Amino acid sequence: MMPPMARHQPPSFEAIHLTDFLVREHVFHGYRAGLRRLPPVTCLLILVNVAMHIAVGLVDGNFFGSRELEVLVEWGARSRELVIDGEVWRLLSCVWLHGDSLHLGLNMLALFGLGRILEAVYGWERVLFVFAISGLTGSLAGHLLGGPISVGASGAIFGLLGAGVTFGLMHGRDLPASMRRVLGRGLLPWVVLNIVIGFVIPRIDNAGHVGGLLGGAVVAALLADRIMPWSTPNRRIGLGLAIVSALMLLIPLGRAVIE
Repeated sequence: MMPPMARHQPPSFEAIHLTDFLVREHVFHGYRAGLRRLPPVTCLLILVNVAMHIAVGLVDGNFFGSRELEVLVEWGARSRELVIDGEVWRLLSCVWLHGDSLHLGLNMLALFGLGRILEAVYGWERVLFVFAISGLTGSLAGHLLGGPISVGASGAIFGLLGAGVTFGLMHGRDLPASMRRVLGRGLLPWVVLNIVIGFVIPRIDNAGHVGGLLGGAVVAALLADRIMPWSTPNRRIGLGLAIVSALMLLIPLGRAVIE
């Protein structure tokens, strides 16, 4: 005769280990399935930035040298004075502008690397939302604490960096080692390095970087992802976020071009 079993037996070490293994396997395969060689929204953001740089170059008369401040302001640079005067659309139109080709190239390289990873984690709709909100929070921080004139997608890109750190720290225990190297603590040295560079090199809007970083981190903490077993991202909500993000980014861009 079998002895009576306890109603609630604690799980064995083997069961816990197997569960952790299966979760990591699920996460890894979901991540790999979403990892695209050409992530769609990331590539689209890069194309728009490059197109804007070419357009400004045609007006300014050079493609590789530094842009004249007057030309950048005409195309939608964030000017503290003009924003105070009511041209608040400049808080996001400035995301599409860059001071020179090196500035553009470095930002687009970072955007591609981070965007590719985060599209696999969150999906393109939520990455677009993080980019838009981080661009806005970065610009607001730069407007309040940074220089009088600023351009560049750095704040939005720092937002993607903040999102990657947040996701990795929230779910680090359930991520395989290969993913922990590119998310969470694996990104922290890049955060520190870029903040230090911002203090060392003049004319870098560190306030905008930190504002974007914090904006992306907060948004990522609230978003559903697509790779954790217990996460159930709603497709309709994702499309809604994408529409809001597109309006946030394209309306200021259109206003800048028309002006």
